[in-house]
Amino acid sequence: MGLKKEPPQLSREQAMQALPVRNPSLKWKVNDQENVVIILPRRDDLSGKALGWLFMVPQEKPVELDELGSSVWHNCDGESTVAEIVTLLCREHKLSRHEVEITLTEYLRTLGKRGMVGFMVPREVAEAAGVAHQEVIGLEDVATTREQLTAAQEQAAREAAETERILAELEEDDGGSSVADPDMTDEADAPSEADDDTDNGVHR
Repeated sequence: MGLKKEPPQLSREQAMQALPVRNPSLKWKVNDQENVVIILPRRDDLSGKALGWLFMVPQEKPVELDELGSSVWHNCDGESTVAEIVTLLCREHKLSRHEVEITLTEYLRTLGKRGMVGFMVPREVAEAAGVAHQEVIGLEDVATTREQLTAAQEQAAREAAETERILAELEEDDGGSSVADPDMTDEADAPSEADDDTDNGVHR
């Protein structure tokens, strides 16, 4: 298996124009503390498979983000630029712009290296970065164009909806099995002629 090709590096100005977008193939949820929990699959390369075989590593690993990380994750929706997210975090968390910019860019870089987010860029930025054919950087295994990204997002939404439907049906089945049939209850509670022929509570 060859080494994964590193995504092109963007300049500071280019990075500020980019629109971070979550990897649609990742599952995530919000817990009771309102923090984002991302479900990361086990590495599928040779090392990951070997570790799974030797040490019984689970197929998935939940990673909980803190309040600031959760806020960033929610805004990696492909609608806000990095610069706009910086402004939002400054306002929400009362932090200096310089501090937020440094922290956010490093955080997004880490998420990008792990394949958790990609970056939608204008055509001129892609051309300047040497990837004129790409509109999405960092999610090459999922999408390199906006059309491919949209298709992947729609597929993920359909799968999530199907999972919710199945879980809802299972809950309904569990709830129904715990409720007694009223007809059976009435029949059991109703007196019968056999009650007159009982001895010590046992039917003859």
